[in-house]
Amino acid sequence: MVEQITLDTNLLVEYWKEQDRRETVQNLLDLSETGAIELAVTSRIRQDVPAPPLSDMINHLPEIGVTESGSVTRLGYWQLGVDQLADDAFAAFSAKVAELAASSGQGEPDWRDWDHLHAHYLQGRDVFLTWDNGILHIAGQLRDEFGIVVTTPELYLRSHQSE
Repeated sequence: MVEQITLDTNLLVEYWKEQDRRETVQNLLDLSETGAIELAVTSRIRQDVPAPPLSDMINHLPEIGVTESGSVTRLGYWQLGVDQLADDAFAAFSAKVAELAASSGQGEPDWRDWDHLHAHYLQGRDVFLTWDNGILHIAGQLRDEFGIVVTTPELYLRSHQSE
């Protein structure tokens, strides 16, 4: 079975800007090209990257082997027939984490990050890859509460190579 990987926006921005970790993203794209994994981003990427020239790159995702999936329904951004209704338990969890983050002084995922994670969960995808510390900080809670596997691309690639 092909693993379904959701990429956080920060991976593609790194790739498009040809920054230091571009090769890591290229390794994921190469794996996708072989059919070993399937890569997707949620449509919330359009709010993460709202301005050209990077926003123009979103329309070329299929050319690099990345699918754009729907997101969770949100007023003002809803795409009929594409986005999914929210899961009440997940929405309550995000509010609880926001309170914990505020009380502990930790950064928390912003609304777009929550939408990426929520859509990943609703779509039943296998692994969410990110470099966002706010998301990585709650990876254990996401796994325990919802079975969401969150990791860095580097850790994912290392584990994939050892199989």
